Amino acid sequence: MPEPLRLKGIPASAGYAEGPLFNLDPVVARYNRKATAADERLALGTAIKAATGRLATLVEATEGDAAEILEFQLAMLEDDALTGPAFAAIAVGQPADTAWRQALDAEIVGYETSDQDYFRARAADMHDIRDQVLRALTEESEAAAPAGAIFYGEDIAPTRFLETDWSSGGGIALKAGSAASHVAMLARSRGVPMIVGLGASPAHLAGVALLDAEHGGVILAPSRAEVDAFRRKSSSFAARRDRARTFLTRPAVTKAGTAVRVHVNIADPSDVDSIDVSTCDGVGLMRTEFLFGKTLPDEETQYRAYRNVLEWAEDRPVTIRTVDAGGDKPVPGFTVEEGNPFLGLRG
Repeated sequence: MPEPLRLKGIPASAGYAEGPLFNLDPVVARYNRKATAADERLALGTAIKAATGRLATLVEATEGDAAEILEFQLAMLEDDALTGPAFAAIAVGQPADTAWRQALDAEIVGYETSDQDYFRARAADMHDIRDQVLRALTEESEAAAPAGAIFYGEDIAPTRFLETDWSSGGGIALKAGSAASHVAMLARSRGVPMIVGLGASPAHLAGVALLDAEHGGVILAPSRAEVDAFRRKSSSFAARRDRARTFLTRPAVTKAGTAVRVHVNIADPSDVDSIDVSTCDGVGLMRTEFLFGKTLPDEETQYRAYRNVLEWAEDRPVTIRTVDAGGDKPVPGFTVEEGNPFLGLRG
């Protein structure tokens, strides 16, 4: 029987998961170069269209912060400023896959080296955009993960997370990643255990994995005793979480008896549907960009959205931020194309 292998990382979404390890790191498929530059241009255009269609389908089935992530990717793919350099490279003789990879890699470096947290967090979205189009170019499909799998690899794309059915359990263990990433945010909101920062590890890992995302550990090839101990910790965590929920409806006060007001932030009116109003003191920030998608909303649409939240809040305060749009999250038909993403129509 192989010796257990223990990996240590950083908790990004607390919880426990036990399941088969699934390798996220892609196998690079071969791209068949086309006969002419016109054919290469057509191949890239078709791949971008396929990726755009996939994102649009996901947006239709998603709400709140997840939808915003996808809409950012969609807006980027539809932006000539992003795709233009790749088509220009094709015109001077590069194949579509090389042209696209080099153009997106240049963008990704800019995001990863930004001194702004917002843009560094978007780097994973840019990786996702790049890889979706490359898969469409090579006609490579993502391997299906078994139910309850522990996803293991360098990082996980937001689209991969959103297309996964987590109802059967499972979790995420990443060599890199960040606890402040969009996927980490999604994992916490959906209760999916996640660890980041595992670092380098032996190649070709496989078998059953125990993911302890409360303390930041992964065990591969666990012994019977380790499985039993892990399951006891998992049960203890679930019991503590259930006890913690009993405090939700109680007033928030410090140990010294000072009252603390607790407000929720929402990105979509439907966010309040899953929140018991008695567990908070109102809405600290209601964002309105969600209303501005492919078409501009009329007054009635906006009125109903705001009324839905105000009625839910009853007599509690609600702070609404008017539409906040710019070069980083453009609204078609509303904002103009800008080189500086901090400019725009800000709330």
